[in-house]
This record gives sequence, C-alpha cells and structure tokens, in this order.
Amino acid sequence: MSVPMQGWTRRHFLRLTGGAAGVGLLAACRRPGKPAPGSDDTAATPDATEPAPGAAAPPEEGRAAPDRATILEMYSNWGGSLIPAWGSLAEIYEQSHGKIGIEVTFTPGHEDNPVLMAAVAAGTPPDIAMIADFATPQWAEMGVMTDLTPYFENAGLGKDDFWPAAWQLMNYQGKVWQMPFQVDPNFPFFWNKTLFEEAGLDPGQAPSTIDEVTAYSQQINRIENDAVTRIGIIPWQAYGFGNSIYTWGWAFGGSFFDEGKQEVTPEDERIVAALRWMADFAQKLGGPDRVAVSPADLPVHPFGAGAIGMAPLVSANLREIQRYDPDLQIGAGLLPSQPPGERDLGAGAWIAGWRLFIPQGAKDLEDAWEFIRWITVTPEGAEAEWNALGFLPGWKHAPILEQIKSDPVMGVYANVLENAKHAKDPIPVGGFFQQQLEGMAGEAVYGRIDPLEAMLEVKKRTMDEWRRFLEQPG
Repeated sequence: MSVPMQGWTRRHFLRLTGGAAGVGLLAACRRPGKPAPGSDDTAATPDATEPAPGAAAPPEEGRAAPDRATILEMYSNWGGSLIPAWGSLAEIYEQSHGKIGIEVTFTPGHEDNPVLMAAVAAGTPPDIAMIADFATPQWAEMGVMTDLTPYFENAGLGKDDFWPAAWQLMNYQGKVWQMPFQVDPNFPFFWNKTLFEEAGLDPGQAPSTIDEVTAYSQQINRIENDAVTRIGIIPWQAYGFGNSIYTWGWAFGGSFFDEGKQEVTPEDERIVAALRWMADFAQKLGGPDRVAVSPADLPVHPFGAGAIGMAPLVSANLREIQRYDPDLQIGAGLLPSQPPGERDLGAGAWIAGWRLFIPQGAKDLEDAWEFIRWITVTPEGAEAEWNALGFLPGWKHAPILEQIKSDPVMGVYANVLENAKHAKDPIPVGGFFQQQLEGMAGEAVYGRIDPLEAMLEVKKRTMDEWRRFLEQPG
C-alpha cells in the first residue's frame, strides 16, 4: 500500500494528536524565559519506549549562545539529563560556527509529538526536530517533513555510507527524509556475573537459546513475602511491551511484515510463540505486578539495582549503570535465539533509533541542514554525540566506532550494529502499529487475552487503520 505525499492539513494534525482532545495536551518544557507555544511551561515526561530519560525542567544548557546572527531552534523529545547533553553538543557546534546559535526545546513525544504538530500546522515550526525512525513513513506521507535528498546528494552521501538497517527508514519512496544521529543496536545481551555465581551458574557463559534463558532464570529467581525480589530476566521489559515483542519475536524467527502482500503479520506463529513465552513467564511468577526488584527512585535502568540476572540494554543505559555502580560485574554477549526459527546468536537483533529532520515550513534550511550534517556524518560531530549522549552513529565511517569496538563491554554494540538484519518496517501507520503491539502484548502478558487473539487483534486494527489512512482526503 502506498499513497502520494500529501499536504499538511488540520485533519492530519488531529489524527496525529488524537483529535480535539489531543490539542489540550500541547505542553512542552523549554529553557526558562521562553515558553513553547500552547505550553504552560510545566515539566512533562517523554515516552520511554525508546531510551528517553525522565523529564525535568530543562536547565540553562538549552539556551543558544548570545550575539549570534542566526538562532536555530531544535525540538528535542528527550528531557531530563539529555537537555544539558544536547546543550554541550550545541556549544561544540557553536565554537566552530560563529554565526549560529542552537536553542534546544523539550517537546515530549514518541511516534507522535503534539507540540511539533501544532507548530507545523500553524506555520511556525522549529528549524530542526527529532523523530523515532519508524514514524518516518507516516510523517513523510502527511507532509510534516522536508525532503532532504538534494542536500544529501550535494554532500556526496549515498546508501553505502550508512548501516543497512539504518538506511531502511532514512530512505522512504526513494527520498531521504531524516538523518540518523543515534542508532540503537537492539540488543546486545548482558548478565550480572555475581548473580550467576550465587545461583550456581557459570559467570563466563551466557545462555544461547530462549529455553536456556528460562532455565537460568529459574535458578536465579527468588520470591520473598509474595514478591519476586530477584529475577533472572524480565522478558516484557525490553523497553516496553511493543519493543519486547519485536525483540523476542525476531529472536524466535518470526516476521512482522509481508512485503509482497503489504500486510503486517503479528499473527506469525513464531511471533505468537514469543509472546506466549513472555506471558507464561509472567504468569508463573504470579503476574508482572509481583516483580519488585528495584526501588522506584533508582536513577538508572533497573538492571543497575543488582537483582536482575539478564537484560537487553541500550548503550546509554549501560553507561549510566557503569557510572552508578562501577563494581557491578557485567558480562556482555549477543542476544539468545530460539530454534527452529533462529539458531544463530544475535539473529534477533534489530536497529532502531532517533533521527533529525527539517520540519515542513522551516525557514533556514541551509543552516539547519549543516547542523544535521555535522552531527551525523562528520568525525567531530559523531564523536561529540557519543561523548555527550552515548549513542552509536548511523554513519558507517565514523572514526569513533573504532574506539567503541575496543571497549570490552561497549564493543558488543558495534558487533550488533554491523550485523543486525532487522528494523521496523516502513509502513505509513508504523506508529499506530507500535501502539497496538504495545497495548495488546501488555494485555497478553497480564493474562487478560490469549497471545494469538492479541496478535490477531493487532493485525485487524492496524490494517483497518492503514486502509483509513489511504482513504482519507487531503
């Protein structure tokens, strides 16, 4: 299914923000002194399906350098500690671009972003914005994004400059719409060596199959006072129910999309088997709510509490855990798989991430592109991003990758980046599909619906939405 690119309309805005009620959600958090349009300037929390630390009121690091001829505004979906991180990146850029200042505005969102959509609809967009990669087809179809192909080609860039799975969603219908400043190799597999030893497991040997993951978990699990206080793995916590079913579904050898039929296929028998494994795992513990392995105020990923044996982690979270507890003994390897669907370690790994793009209607295209180009495809920008944000670049030729490869723990991310064969499929209702997987996989894990019924419902809702999307007038 495909449709020509459409112009931006109020109908598109309402569809992306959930109707008239969505307009009431237009709250963002900027640097002090300059509230975002439609904002009450209160803190908000971004969707955490991808690694976005919790929101706090952004500090002065979001402010552009003074006395600059041109101020570029960038909307960031990430708040909390990543606002000052973006600020440090902006400062490095400003040092070599004396006429340009970068101002970072926190506008929470994931596959949607109400503040951004309102700004585009009003004709007052920022110069630069972030997008979750899988939302690209829908936003491009709706006319939210500026075609970057002329700038991309003038910079001498091509398909082979990027990791294949990253290129898959940069390039939609033959045009380049965004640039990957951050890619997530989803996922390497990490384990707590101390817990392995305490459970009588070899701390130097991770499980290679999902069956072994289950067996290892049974040795690690501890239940006290009707609560799970130590656990081998939390299968449904690979950054949300939706990303969890993607991860384990591919590890089982499943497929989420039939390109020939142009249909989503969450009812694939191996996807269903993966979800059934997740649901059965939860129910054998008495349900997800019985898991209490980390304090609510833990400032890092729950794995950092030391009571989870195994977990897939994104690079930024691993770095935070290492800073939080330098003595935590962590093993690193590739994601287990499940025969007969997949037999190779890491076969279920996939690439996702966040991209930068120029919203439709932005005025300073050349300067906006130059900032995007600097952070995504220059040695200086890629290194600055790694040091500030901690995410791997989507540009294959970034020199910083050699440093990452040499790290005994972080190096596994480079391995996954180079070899991952999966990415979320480029469909114009990708955000809706993600939402349905998130909700229905969660229902199955909580034992409220059979896994097959859940995935059949996801398919029905998604295909109905896809048809509605194609039929809607401009």
